Amino acid sequence: MTVAVVLLAHDKPNLLRRLVGALDGLPIFLHVDAGVPQQMHDELTGALPERVRLLPRVSSGWATFGLVEAELAGYRAACATTDAQHVVMMTGADYPLVHVEGLVERLARARGRSWARMRRLPIRHWGPMGGYDRFVFGNRVRDRKRVWSLIPRRWPKGIRPAGGSQLKILARHHAELILEIVDSRPDLVDYFRTTWIPDETMIPSLLASPAFGARWDSSHLPGAAWYIDWGKQPSPNPRWLDEADLPALRAARTREVSPVLFARKFREDSTALLDRIEQDLWPLP
Repeated sequence: MTVAVVLLAHDKPNLLRRLVGALDGLPIFLHVDAGVPQQMHDELTGALPERVRLLPRVSSGWATFGLVEAELAGYRAACATTDAQHVVMMTGADYPLVHVEGLVERLARARGRSWARMRRLPIRHWGPMGGYDRFVFGNRVRDRKRVWSLIPRRWPKGIRPAGGSQLKILARHHAELILEIVDSRPDLVDYFRTTWIPDETMIPSLLASPAFGARWDSSHLPGAAWYIDWGKQPSPNPRWLDEADLPALRAARTREVSPVLFARKFREDSTALLDRIEQDLWPLP
Protein backbone atom coordinates (compact mmCIF):
# COMPACT_ATOMS: atom_id res chain seq x y z
CA MET A 1 0.00 0.00 0.00
CA THR A 2 1.34 3.44 -0.93
CA VAL A 3 -0.09 5.24 2.13
CA ALA A 4 0.55 4.54 5.82
CA VAL A 5 -1.01 6.23 8.84
CA VAL A 6 0.45 7.30 12.17
CA LEU A 7 -2.45 7.70 14.57
CA LEU A 8 -2.26 9.22 18.07
CA ALA A 9 -5.15 8.52 20.45
CA HIS A 10 -6.03 8.89 24.11
CA ASP A 11 -9.82 8.53 24.22
CA LYS A 12 -12.95 7.99 22.06
CA PRO A 13 -12.66 4.22 21.45
CA ASN A 14 -15.83 4.02 19.34
CA LEU A 15 -14.68 6.85 17.09
CA LEU A 16 -11.25 5.22 16.83
CA ARG A 17 -12.72 1.93 15.63
CA ARG A 18 -14.83 3.74 13.06
CA LEU A 19 -11.80 5.73 11.90
CA VAL A 20 -9.76 2.54 11.51
CA GLY A 21 -12.60 1.11 9.43
CA ALA A 22 -12.73 4.24 7.28
CA LEU A 23 -9.02 3.76 6.53
CA ASP A 24 -9.63 0.19 5.39
CA GLY A 25 -6.58 -1.47 3.88
CA LEU A 26 -4.05 1.08 5.10
CA PRO A 27 -1.34 0.09 7.60
CA ILE A 28 -1.91 2.06 10.80
CA PHE A 29 0.66 2.68 13.51
CA LEU A 30 -1.29 3.49 16.65
CA HIS A 31 0.09 5.27 19.69
CA VAL A 32 -1.96 5.39 22.89
CA ASP A 33 -0.84 7.95 25.45
CA ALA A 34 0.92 6.24 28.37
CA GLY A 35 -1.06 8.47 30.70
CA VAL A 36 -4.33 6.82 29.66
CA PRO A 37 -5.86 4.53 32.33
CA GLN A 38 -5.56 0.82 31.60
CA GLN A 39 -9.30 0.40 31.06
CA MET A 40 -9.35 3.11 28.38
CA HIS A 41 -6.22 1.63 26.79
CA ASP A 42 -7.92 -1.76 26.57
CA GLU A 43 -11.04 -0.20 25.02
CA LEU A 44 -8.95 1.66 22.46
CA THR A 45 -6.85 -1.32 21.43
CA GLY A 46 -9.34 -4.16 21.68
CA ALA A 47 -10.63 -5.92 18.55
CA LEU A 48 -8.48 -3.96 16.10
CA PRO A 49 -7.50 -5.56 12.77
CA GLU A 50 -4.01 -6.95 12.24
CA ARG A 51 -3.03 -4.05 10.01
CA VAL A 52 -3.08 -1.82 13.13
CA ARG A 53 0.27 -2.05 14.91
CA LEU A 54 0.72 -0.65 18.41
CA LEU A 55 3.65 1.66 19.02
CA PRO A 56 5.62 1.71 22.30
CA ARG A 57 3.74 3.98 24.67
CA VAL A 58 5.15 7.25 25.97
CA SER A 59 3.47 9.95 28.01
CA SER A 60 2.17 12.37 25.39
CA GLY A 61 0.15 15.02 27.16
CA TRP A 62 -0.72 18.37 25.65
CA ALA A 63 2.29 20.52 24.70
CA THR A 64 4.82 17.87 25.77
CA PHE A 65 7.71 16.44 23.78
CA GLY A 66 6.06 13.04 24.11
CA LEU A 67 3.82 13.99 21.18
CA VAL A 68 6.92 14.39 19.02
CA GLU A 69 8.37 11.12 20.30
CA ALA A 70 5.16 9.30 19.38
CA GLU A 71 5.12 10.88 15.92
CA LEU A 72 8.75 9.95 15.28
CA ALA A 73 8.15 6.38 16.46
CA GLY A 74 5.31 6.15 13.97
CA TYR A 75 7.46 7.38 11.08
CA ARG A 76 10.22 4.98 12.07
CA ALA A 77 7.86 2.00 12.11
CA ALA A 78 6.11 3.00 8.88
CA CYS A 79 9.37 3.47 6.98
CA ALA A 80 10.86 0.24 8.33
CA THR A 81 7.91 -2.06 7.68
CA THR A 82 6.03 -0.65 4.67
CA ASP A 83 6.80 0.69 1.21
CA ALA A 84 4.40 3.61 1.72
CA GLN A 85 5.28 6.71 -0.28
CA HIS A 86 3.25 8.96 2.02
CA VAL A 87 2.71 8.85 5.78
CA VAL A 88 -0.36 10.55 7.23
CA MET A 89 0.03 11.93 10.75
CA MET A 90 -3.40 12.22 12.40
CA THR A 91 -5.27 11.84 15.68
CA GLY A 92 -8.26 9.91 16.93
CA ALA A 93 -10.42 13.03 16.69
CA ASP A 94 -10.02 13.27 12.88
CA TYR A 95 -11.98 11.67 10.04
CA PRO A 96 -11.48 11.41 6.26
CA LEU A 97 -13.75 13.37 3.93
CA VAL A 98 -12.86 11.07 1.04
CA HIS A 99 -13.16 7.33 0.55
CA VAL A 100 -9.87 5.54 1.18
CA GLU A 101 -9.48 4.76 -2.53
CA GLY A 102 -9.80 8.46 -3.31
CA LEU A 103 -7.24 9.26 -0.63
CA VAL A 104 -4.72 6.83 -2.10
CA GLU A 105 -5.34 8.07 -5.64
CA ARG A 106 -5.01 11.71 -4.61
CA LEU A 107 -1.69 11.13 -2.88
CA ALA A 108 -0.40 9.02 -5.77
CA ARG A 109 -0.68 12.16 -7.89
CA ALA A 110 1.46 13.99 -5.32
CA ARG A 111 4.28 11.45 -5.28
CA GLY A 112 7.42 12.92 -3.76
CA ARG A 113 5.59 15.91 -2.28
CA SER A 114 4.42 16.41 1.28
CA TRP A 115 1.22 18.18 2.25
CA ALA A 116 1.47 20.25 5.40
CA ARG A 117 0.66 23.77 6.49
CA MET A 118 3.94 25.14 7.81
CA ARG A 119 5.32 28.66 7.87
CA ARG A 120 8.60 30.24 8.77
CA LEU A 121 8.46 32.64 11.68
CA PRO A 122 7.17 35.18 12.47
CA ILE A 123 3.62 33.81 12.71
CA ARG A 124 1.28 36.65 13.61
CA HIS A 125 -1.22 34.75 15.74
CA TRP A 126 1.58 33.20 17.81
CA GLY A 127 1.82 36.32 19.97
CA PRO A 128 3.72 39.61 20.03
CA MET A 129 7.06 37.93 19.29
CA GLY A 130 5.59 36.01 16.35
CA GLY A 131 6.55 32.70 17.94
CA TYR A 132 10.23 33.48 18.47
CA ASP A 133 9.67 33.30 22.23
CA ARG A 134 9.12 29.54 21.78
CA PHE A 135 12.71 29.26 20.56
CA VAL A 136 14.58 31.99 22.45
CA PHE A 137 13.42 30.88 25.91
CA GLY A 138 13.37 27.44 27.46
CA ASN A 139 9.85 26.15 28.12
CA ARG A 140 8.04 23.34 29.86
CA VAL A 141 4.42 22.55 30.66
CA ARG A 142 3.01 22.07 34.14
CA ASP A 143 -0.68 21.47 34.83
CA ARG A 144 -1.42 22.48 31.21
CA LYS A 145 0.24 25.84 31.79
CA ARG A 146 3.40 27.27 30.29
CA VAL A 147 6.44 27.66 32.50
CA TRP A 148 9.37 29.38 30.86
CA SER A 149 12.85 30.60 31.62
CA LEU A 150 13.55 34.32 31.36
CA ILE A 151 17.14 33.63 30.32
CA PRO A 152 17.43 33.82 26.50
CA ARG A 153 19.30 31.17 24.54
CA ARG A 154 20.49 30.56 20.99
CA TRP A 155 18.80 28.06 18.76
CA PRO A 156 21.00 25.29 17.30
CA LYS A 157 23.15 25.75 14.23
CA GLY A 158 21.28 25.33 10.97
CA ILE A 159 17.80 25.91 12.38
CA ARG A 160 15.44 28.32 10.65
CA PRO A 161 12.49 28.66 13.07
CA ALA A 162 9.16 27.59 11.63
CA GLY A 163 5.84 26.34 12.88
CA GLY A 164 2.75 24.47 11.84
CA SER A 165 0.20 21.85 12.76
CA GLN A 166 1.22 18.37 13.87
CA LEU A 167 -1.42 17.10 11.42
CA LYS A 168 0.40 16.52 8.17
CA ILE A 169 1.10 14.19 5.26
CA LEU A 170 4.80 13.58 4.68
CA ALA A 171 6.33 12.16 1.54
CA ARG A 172 8.45 9.17 2.44
CA HIS A 173 11.73 10.94 1.71
CA HIS A 174 10.80 13.71 4.14
CA ALA A 175 9.90 11.23 6.88
CA GLU A 176 13.18 9.41 6.33
CA LEU A 177 15.10 12.69 6.38
CA ILE A 178 13.52 13.69 9.71
CA LEU A 179 14.64 10.38 11.22
CA GLU A 180 18.16 10.82 9.85
CA ILE A 181 18.38 14.30 11.36
CA VAL A 182 17.20 13.32 14.84
CA ASP A 183 19.47 10.27 14.85
CA SER A 184 22.55 12.30 13.91
CA ARG A 185 21.80 15.48 15.88
CA PRO A 186 20.91 14.64 19.50
CA ASP A 187 21.52 18.31 20.33
CA LEU A 188 18.45 19.20 18.27
CA VAL A 189 16.32 16.71 20.18
CA ASP A 190 17.54 18.11 23.50
CA TYR A 191 16.83 21.66 22.35
CA PHE A 192 13.31 21.00 21.10
CA ARG A 193 12.39 19.22 24.32
CA THR A 194 12.21 22.70 25.82
CA THR A 195 10.60 24.66 23.00
CA TRP A 196 6.98 25.56 23.60
CA ILE A 197 4.55 23.09 22.02
CA PRO A 198 7.32 21.15 20.24
CA ASP A 199 4.90 19.22 18.04
CA GLU A 200 4.22 22.56 16.31
CA THR A 201 7.86 23.62 16.00
CA MET A 202 10.39 20.80 15.71
CA ILE A 203 9.47 19.03 12.50
CA PRO A 204 8.36 22.24 10.71
CA SER A 205 11.72 23.83 11.57
CA LEU A 206 13.73 20.82 10.40
CA LEU A 207 11.88 20.71 7.09
CA ALA A 208 11.99 24.48 6.55
CA SER A 209 15.72 24.84 7.28
CA PRO A 210 17.79 24.69 4.06
CA ALA A 211 20.78 23.37 6.00
CA PHE A 212 19.10 19.97 6.38
CA GLY A 213 18.33 19.46 2.70
CA ALA A 214 14.55 18.98 2.65
CA ARG A 215 14.09 21.50 -0.19
CA TRP A 216 10.73 22.16 1.36
CA ASP A 217 9.64 25.08 -0.80
CA SER A 218 9.74 22.99 -3.97
CA SER A 219 8.58 19.65 -2.55
CA HIS A 220 5.29 20.26 -0.74
CA LEU A 221 1.70 21.11 -1.57
CA PRO A 222 0.52 24.46 -0.17
CA GLY A 223 -2.46 24.78 2.12
CA ALA A 224 -3.97 22.46 4.70
CA ALA A 225 -5.18 18.91 4.09
CA TRP A 226 -7.52 19.22 7.11
CA TYR A 227 -10.67 21.25 7.62
CA ILE A 228 -10.55 22.78 11.10
CA ASP A 229 -12.87 25.47 12.47
CA TRP A 230 -11.21 27.64 15.11
CA GLY A 231 -14.36 29.65 15.78
CA LYS A 232 -15.11 33.32 15.25
CA GLN A 233 -12.61 34.37 17.91
CA PRO A 234 -9.04 33.03 18.02
CA SER A 235 -9.04 30.02 20.31
CA PRO A 236 -6.41 27.53 21.49
CA ASN A 237 -8.81 24.70 20.63
CA PRO A 238 -10.86 24.05 17.48
CA ARG A 239 -14.64 23.72 17.56
CA TRP A 240 -16.33 20.36 17.83
CA LEU A 241 -18.02 19.77 14.48
CA ASP A 242 -21.70 18.92 14.09
CA GLU A 243 -24.21 18.45 11.27
CA ALA A 244 -24.55 22.21 10.83
CA ASP A 245 -20.97 22.16 9.52
CA LEU A 246 -21.78 19.91 6.55
CA PRO A 247 -22.02 22.79 4.03
CA ALA A 248 -18.60 24.07 5.11
CA LEU A 249 -17.16 20.56 4.96
CA ARG A 250 -18.56 20.09 1.46
CA ALA A 251 -17.11 23.43 0.33
CA ALA A 252 -13.67 22.56 1.70
CA ARG A 253 -13.85 19.07 0.19
CA THR A 254 -14.77 20.34 -3.30
CA ARG A 255 -12.86 23.61 -3.63
CA GLU A 256 -10.72 23.93 -6.74
CA VAL A 257 -7.43 24.70 -4.99
CA SER A 258 -6.15 22.11 -2.50
CA PRO A 259 -9.45 20.43 -1.57
CA VAL A 260 -9.08 18.93 1.90
CA LEU A 261 -8.87 15.21 2.67
CA PHE A 262 -9.67 15.19 6.40
CA ALA A 263 -11.56 17.14 9.04
CA ARG A 264 -11.21 17.71 12.74
CA LYS A 265 -12.58 17.70 15.48
CA PHE A 266 -15.20 15.00 16.11
CA ARG A 267 -16.85 13.77 19.29
CA GLU A 268 -17.30 10.19 20.38
CA ASP A 269 -21.03 10.52 19.60
CA SER A 270 -20.61 12.08 16.12
CA THR A 271 -22.21 9.04 14.49
CA ALA A 272 -24.90 10.96 12.61
CA LEU A 273 -22.40 13.46 11.23
CA LEU A 274 -19.99 10.73 10.15
CA ASP A 275 -22.85 8.90 8.44
CA ARG A 276 -23.62 12.05 6.45
CA ILE A 277 -19.96 12.52 5.54
CA GLU A 278 -19.76 8.99 4.17
CA GLN A 279 -23.10 9.26 2.35
CA ASP A 280 -22.79 12.81 0.99
CA LEU A 281 -19.08 13.60 0.70
CA TRP A 282 -17.26 10.35 0.03
CA PRO A 283 -18.94 9.76 -3.37
CA LEU A 284 -17.97 13.22 -4.65
CA PRO A 285 -15.29 13.32 -7.36
